Amino acid sequence: MPAETPVYALFFSAVIRYIERMSKDQRPDSSLSAEYALGLLRGGERSAVEADAGLRHDAEGWQAKLAPLDGAESEPVPPGSFERILARIDEQGMLLPGTATKRAADAEWRQHSDGITYRVLKVDERLKRRTLLVKMQPGAILKSHSHRFEEECLVIEGDLRYGDLVLRAGDYHHAWAGAHHADGITAAGCLLHVVIAI
Repeated sequence: MPAETPVYALFFSAVIRYIERMSKDQRPDSSLSAEYALGLLRGGERSAVEADAGLRHDAEGWQAKLAPLDGAESEPVPPGSFERILARIDEQGMLLPGTATKRAADAEWRQHSDGITYRVLKVDERLKRRTLLVKMQPGAILKSHSHRFEEECLVIEGDLRYGDLVLRAGDYHHAWAGAHHADGITAAGCLLHVVIAI
């Protein structure tokens, strides 16, 4: 059975076929404007098109050329559909095939203990590993613990102290299975990239 073609691929291939049939004098020049007209731009790129009269004019040209594909006679699209499509495209690695992106703006931070939160970046069931970002507020204490499995930690910013061992931004720390950590204390707060077993 052949793999199902994603909806966004069908949509973009239809748009590309339509544009290819346009004569050269009908085609707007800026791909940035075309991406704007299709609603693909976010943040600064979208604002740049809106702020530039020439790009805005090109975007309006794209919108006029693509209007026949609008399907105005069809049922209205439910609110939030476009955002869900973009999220699905991101999940499927459309921007960089074979990759996945977790947006900072969409982060779900979970409470670990007082002054300590974490965000799950990846769960690898095959390797039984979990990749986390951990935030510790100034003065937070990570209670002493022993490791049943290996753990890796990279300090991205701030400081973390285990007894006499002080870790600072850029320092990497590895704990083997069976290792014991005293209380982990941060003076200034810290952000950690941690890989642990699940």
